[in-house]
Amino acid sequence: MNQLLGITKLKRKVKRELGISQVEAWTKPSRVKQRVKQKVGLYSPTMRFIRQTSKGKFRTPFGL
Repeated sequence: MNQLLGITKLKRKVKRELGISQVEAWTKPSRVKQRVKQKVGLYSPTMRFIRQTSKGKFRTPFGL
C-alpha cells in the first residue's frame, strides 16, 4: 500500500538527502559484517567460483 501511495519513494528520498543511509552503512551490524567480508575478499571472483563449485554449480560457456 505504501508503495502505491508513494510513501516508500518519499522515505528513500528524505533518507538520501539527510545522509542517513551513509550513517547506517557504518552503524548497522549487517553492513559492518558485509564491509569486513569485502575487505577479506569473500566477494572476489575466485571465492565466488569456489563457493559455487562446492555447491555443485558449474558455469557454462553461456554464463548460465
